[in-house]
Amino acid sequence: MCYTKIVVILLFAFVTSCKKNPGVSETTKATSNDTLGLINELGFGEGRMLTISKKENIGMPKVQLSPDSIYSSYSLEDPLFTPMPAGYEDQVISFRLPKGYMAVFAENSDGTGESVCYVAIDSTINADLPARLRNNISYIRYIRINNPDKKGTGSTQDAAVLASGSQWFYGWSLNRSSFPGQQFVPMTWGKYTCNDNNVKYLVERPDVDHLLSFNEPDNTNQSNIPNIDTAVARYKIMQKTGLRLGAPVTTQDQAIGDGRWLTRFMAKAQQEKLRIDFIPVHWYDWGNQFNNKATDSLTAEAIFNRFTNYMQKVHAAYPGVPIWVTEFNANVNRSSAVIHEYFMKLATDWMNSTPYVERYAYFFPKTLPDVNSDFTLTEAGEYWKSLISTKSFNGNIVSNDTILNVN
Repeated sequence: MCYTKIVVILLFAFVTSCKKNPGVSETTKATSNDTLGLINELGFGEGRMLTISKKENIGMPKVQLSPDSIYSSYSLEDPLFTPMPAGYEDQVISFRLPKGYMAVFAENSDGTGESVCYVAIDSTINADLPARLRNNISYIRYIRINNPDKKGTGSTQDAAVLASGSQWFYGWSLNRSSFPGQQFVPMTWGKYTCNDNNVKYLVERPDVDHLLSFNEPDNTNQSNIPNIDTAVARYKIMQKTGLRLGAPVTTQDQAIGDGRWLTRFMAKAQQEKLRIDFIPVHWYDWGNQFNNKATDSLTAEAIFNRFTNYMQKVHAAYPGVPIWVTEFNANVNRSSAVIHEYFMKLATDWMNSTPYVERYAYFFPKTLPDVNSDFTLTEAGEYWKSLISTKSFNGNIVSNDTILNVN
């Protein structure tokens, strides 16, 4: 007991002395709590701080922001929403984003309007903001970013996710838990999920950095949002989270082409200045499900050729925006494991080597499940797990209108 008291007294004295600011040489540091402030004053946390500046090339004056908070006058009565540093609202011109972190800068205090998301994967990003955002920032979200393998799992069952061993997963839902080494990606499946209570919930989750939006809004049997204006209004609510956001994912036939659901949404999104960070797609070879060749391997090759042709068309329709293939398979009407497994191999090899495909997850049909009743992997599930995957990000994410600096 005597030793415990001595340790507590010494620790209190150490913390008290350290909290006396020894002087900050060139920058002012904005911290979300006293502990992080202490870490940074001792010089241990410099690599964690986002620097924003009122001058080009991160010149003086500048200030450092700690991760996890949202810097904005918008609050939602949540402590993670904190005001922008005094004198910096609508005054930010340049920034320094540390490696391993992402930052969202937005024009409006609720995260809407002109906005941009940066991801520092390979190195620190030192840059001047695009002209559209200079002296026009009222919202900043700054968090750590993960870089899992491209190959993931779509499943509603935790046991199946754990058996798959993939580094990311989703389950058409908002409130699943991540597992060690397996990061959950939430989805605002339908329009009613997009509300301020769920914004607060997502902001407070330290384990998520991406957010999927509506699931097949063109499909009356799924989220069923025929009105594009409704979808846009609800999507804007999602932007309050400051997470990296995916467009609504439509059925195969409604992603590209005149008058299609996603085509109309993306046109409206551009008008309303929505931030679309990636395009999720679904593909099931619909229209060719009974178009089979002489052998299973030839059938799989033909399916693969149609798959890559479709993805190339999506990429051409929305250039510069990466793709997530969140549901795909060789079609539910094909029960041959040879067809599915051969197609899996061809498709994953192609997506691994295609820079604009960031992530993908196979949708196992009931005719070819990934797990048995006891949640051990089936032969098809084992094969999917065995396939090699590359990383989601192959470099830093920086908008084309950003000016990179050398320092």
